[in-house]
Amino acid sequence: MLTLNAGSSSLKYAIHAVNDGRAKRIESNAVEVEPTAQAFSQATAAAIEEALRTRLPIDALGHRIVFGGPDDLPVFADPGLLARLSAFEALDPLHAPGALACLRLALQRFPERPQVVCFDTAFFREMPPAARRLPIPVKDPVFLRRYGFHGLSYEYVRSKLRDDLHGRSIIAHLGSGASLAALRDAEPIDTTMGFSSLGGVVMATRPGDLDPGVLLYLLEEDGMSVAALRTLLEQQSGLRAISGGEGDLRLLLERRADAHANAAVDAFVISVVKAAGGLSAVLGGLDTLVFTGGIGEHLPEVRRRVIDALAYLGIRIDDAANAVSAAVISDTSSRVIVRVIATDENAAIACRTAETIEHH
Repeated sequence: MLTLNAGSSSLKYAIHAVNDGRAKRIESNAVEVEPTAQAFSQATAAAIEEALRTRLPIDALGHRIVFGGPDDLPVFADPGLLARLSAFEALDPLHAPGALACLRLALQRFPERPQVVCFDTAFFREMPPAARRLPIPVKDPVFLRRYGFHGLSYEYVRSKLRDDLHGRSIIAHLGSGASLAALRDAEPIDTTMGFSSLGGVVMATRPGDLDPGVLLYLLEEDGMSVAALRTLLEQQSGLRAISGGEGDLRLLLERRADAHANAAVDAFVISVVKAAGGLSAVLGGLDTLVFTGGIGEHLPEVRRRVIDALAYLGIRIDDAANAVSAAVISDTSSRVIVRVIATDENAAIACRTAETIEHH
């Protein structure tokens, strides 16, 4: 199984052998890509050539698409699906152009192989109606609603911890894009992102939740165009805006003498703490907290600050375990188990692809 996972500025690809619902990674790689369709096409071509050099038979391909509307169960790729997804491209200019460029090229190179598209929103499709509804009048509530994102990451984490996610759990996928999800008995009941991947917690270049009045002001009083506003929200906000230009939290943590960098780190931690506190209230308490994603997996200081702020929930951290990003970083006296899990979206894609082909 060759999986292609196009992000906003990277392409992660891997070869997995899938057996009995388990994906064994044989080879994987990730490359930084300029955010253009042409650059993603070139990166995909290189990924395919690298996969073919392994001389392993490529039986099928799996693709990640962030947003595909309400019909977001895994589906076989064909020209008709491409046309449908292209209609949503303007709604997700961060991810869609690159992902669709990957899909087009793969369909050209492997027209005889089954190819399955897996959507990032599918994990949340059974969320309660109250968690999906937008508090505005809409003509099409089936389409215009809260979806939730990072679903393939959450799905992978759940598959690794299914026996340990009884009760009330929060998974924090913290990276350049970040969100949190609340699960009850391993089923999602709420999440921080909504209709788009712009909302929720503060991110590298995205603002997270923002008073709609700010957007109205920028449009009406400052005369900002819709295109300029989109650029501001997708590329110039979040940590980058607060710090004065830097969106990488790892680099911001190194600039301890820089007040702007410290303010950006504080804003990120506070937004995660607020989200975790709100989701804990929805759950009626908390039994398990899981950190994943680039920040969640690799930055002990951020984890420690979040956990310290949530001490009122009975969480206690084991500093030695946290320092080495151990699988469990909570102290034995903690009422909440805190775990660190390395996510693998490509493995989730491979499993979903195999399952879809098997049931076809």
